[in-house]
Amino acid sequence: MKPAYFKSAVGLQPFPTDPRELNAFVRWAARGHIMGQVAAAHEGEAAGKLKDILENARVRSAHDRRMLEFEAGRIRRALLGSGIDPIILKGGAYVAKGLRAGRGRRVSDIDILVPEVYINKVEELLTVAGWQAERTTASNYDQQYYRKWMHELPPMRHGRRRTLVDVHHRLLPRTARLQPDHLVMADAAEPLKDMGVKAFAPRDLFIHAAIHIFADGALETPARSLIELYYLFDDLGAEERRSLVHRAAEVDAIKPVRAALWAVSRYFDDAHAKVALRSIGPWRMGFVLRACVKTLVAENGFVPIAKLALYIRSHYMRMPLGLLLTHLFKKATRRN
Repeated sequence: MKPAYFKSAVGLQPFPTDPRELNAFVRWAARGHIMGQVAAAHEGEAAGKLKDILENARVRSAHDRRMLEFEAGRIRRALLGSGIDPIILKGGAYVAKGLRAGRGRRVSDIDILVPEVYINKVEELLTVAGWQAERTTASNYDQQYYRKWMHELPPMRHGRRRTLVDVHHRLLPRTARLQPDHLVMADAAEPLKDMGVKAFAPRDLFIHAAIHIFADGALETPARSLIELYYLFDDLGAEERRSLVHRAAEVDAIKPVRAALWAVSRYFDDAHAKVALRSIGPWRMGFVLRACVKTLVAENGFVPIAKLALYIRSHYMRMPLGLLLTHLFKKATRRN
């Protein structure tokens, strides 16, 4: 894969003109689950078979948007009268707000954030509305583990519609080394018109994306993740970009934001990201993380090693070693 593909994916440059190169680009976009984003960025530009591929991607992402709007309405109805205003997170927020990061994006589940004091009430109300424990985490051990250590309830799937809801009460597990101030971010959340839910303010959307990608997950979808970071950053106003680093420090998320700015500046050659990155200071992103990101983007022979390293890193960031080993042992040996 060529790093230039990122610029083509977001419309900063046209599709490759060489047929073999164009075919390689399309296969890369399909592997990265970003065909819908590519279609949104190049509307009206394709012809022939590529036009059909992009139109199919538009249809599928439009279906996801309708699903999201419907399910957000069902969540709002379930919580009606409770005084609880959930904050919709991640991809659901991008789509619901009509952001470029959400145009063409596939949405498979809905993540919401609610105050921890209301977490049991929200679970009760969603259960009454038809959501129930997802089969894969319905065991006694998983239920107890999530409730004691994690930043969310065990996933809940609707019994009839099969849609999945993740109910968060913070952004990272209780045991995570990084503990961003989600309460400050929640206080600045903005209501979404006619949806009965809120979403983070623009700077905090970028910060949360950086947290999710570089302090929580294992970067399973690098193309989609980096493209979303670019869009979220590029959509910030001039003052929002200037104050982004200050905001990241304010909510204790400077390290993942530094990594996100490095990625946006490297793969999209974004001048504003470079300025913001320089303002943080000389401390550089960790060598292992940087090498792993480069490897995943390049799709070279070291990808399995990079994936393993990121998997181990993600667990190291989420919990102390002793707890991790105990958890893995119990998962491997338990019957229920």
